[in-house]
Amino acid sequence: MVSDRTALIIDDDPDIVEVMTTLLELRGFRVETKSDGIHAVDLDRNYDVIVLDLNMPVFDGETLTEYWKLTRPEILERVIVLSGYSRFTRGRDIPAFANVPKPFDCDELMHVIEQCVNRVPAERNV
Repeated sequence: MVSDRTALIIDDDPDIVEVMTTLLELRGFRVETKSDGIHAVDLDRNYDVIVLDLNMPVFDGETLTEYWKLTRPEILERVIVLSGYSRFTRGRDIPAFANVPKPFDCDELMHVIEQCVNRVPAERNV
């Protein structure tokens, strides 16, 4: 059975990307990955969920969410921000569906992802 649920992971840590890809694929998602926010500035498709690392070296997650806020704010309803640095997210208004601290519990992260996907279905490209 092929799922039509799609996920985009944007993270520069290959270990995190591997874990999240496995988790999502086991739950029937088709997964694409990008290693930095600069590669996701102009998305050419809609995703059911976007898991975004906040701290990346070239184009970080906060800059990317601010860009989307100005250009395609509807994307932010499907973004889950991950950060290993709680000081980066504390007191900041980062526009996203949810903020999840690293290290994350896999079951808790998947619960948040399912909430996001079930709340806001992606508009399919034709």
